[in-house]
Amino acid sequence: MTAANFCVECGERQPGAKAAGVRGLSLPVQRFAPVFVVLTVVAVGGGVVLWGSMTPKAPPSVPGRSPSSPPAAGNLPEGHPPVDIPDQVKQAIREIAQKAEAAPDDVDTWKHLGEVQYRAGQLDPSYLPAASTAYRHVLEHEPDNVEVLRSLGNIAFDQDQYDIALGYYQEYLKRKPDDLNVQTDMGTMYLSAGKSDQAIATYEAVLKTNPSFFQAQVNIALAYRSTGQNEKALAALEKARTLAPDDKTRTQVDQLLARAKGQPVPDQVAGAPAGQPAAEPAAAAPAGGSFQADAEGIFRQNPIMGPKVARVEWPAAQTAKVFLRDFPVEQMPPEMRTIFMDRIKGRIKEKKDAYHVTETARFDLVDDATGKVMDTISE
Repeated sequence: MTAANFCVECGERQPGAKAAGVRGLSLPVQRFAPVFVVLTVVAVGGGVVLWGSMTPKAPPSVPGRSPSSPPAAGNLPEGHPPVDIPDQVKQAIREIAQKAEAAPDDVDTWKHLGEVQYRAGQLDPSYLPAASTAYRHVLEHEPDNVEVLRSLGNIAFDQDQYDIALGYYQEYLKRKPDDLNVQTDMGTMYLSAGKSDQAIATYEAVLKTNPSFFQAQVNIALAYRSTGQNEKALAALEKARTLAPDDKTRTQVDQLLARAKGQPVPDQVAGAPAGQPAAEPAAAAPAGGSFQADAEGIFRQNPIMGPKVARVEWPAAQTAKVFLRDFPVEQMPPEMRTIFMDRIKGRIKEKKDAYHVTETARFDLVDDATGKVMDTISE
């Protein structure tokens, strides 16, 4: 779950994720935040495997999986309502489960079951506990199966069970101590669990082995920021900029740097679709942290909404307009919309409590193209 998108302001983990640590701007990661997911069923050894075919979306603003982690089908961000899996796929999964239960010593079938349930769990989290059970059954027969240990760590991470995830990652690393991706994932787990000092030590060990490991370099900046070591955070981000694998990633690091310095944020990312107008600079986050900066981070780091934020304007101390590109709030299914908005309101309340804000905070979600207020969140 090596980092994904991070917020330099609050150093918080996004739902994602999750893996993450601090929020604000998104960085490329393996986790995707699809809005539309199309399922196909692929026959594998008499069974099925789910694959998520997603419309291209920017990665979520939360810690994600490292590039070498086993690919998951959809990797819906934390907080995303379950996607309805077709009945024929559910039936196929049930049939694999029945086959496995009828043959408790058939390790290959149990592995297959764990994989299918795990992939389904990326679309409907209710499958994750069953996937964990299947993989643990495999471990009873193959206690040194490193890929199963890693998958169990990933599942625990997806369920916000940080201590359990750390245990599995530690067992994995006993067998594959040189895997820098999993070491970085473990650091992200520490960061997500609020254990910043351990996260820093873990990232430092990765960077000692490979000073050019980009994700660890970004993550350690976030960890420094979360402990108030702002100068170290800036230095780490400056180095991460030189390690960025492409122009788009480098631009996103520039955005993180601007936020950390309290400067106007460059909003145009290299590689954006031709003809797409550059957005006005986002309001700079006050140095030292503030309710406005951290509240803005809630929207910018969100795995679904974050990539669509064009800019945020603050006409008053507790009133903001969040301008969104191509984010039709009205088209969200009612249940999804309610869950989504309630989660954001909960995050806003956390920030209000942290900064002792007693006045009502109001956030208008505005369509950037038309100026229409699509919804209002008040807390």
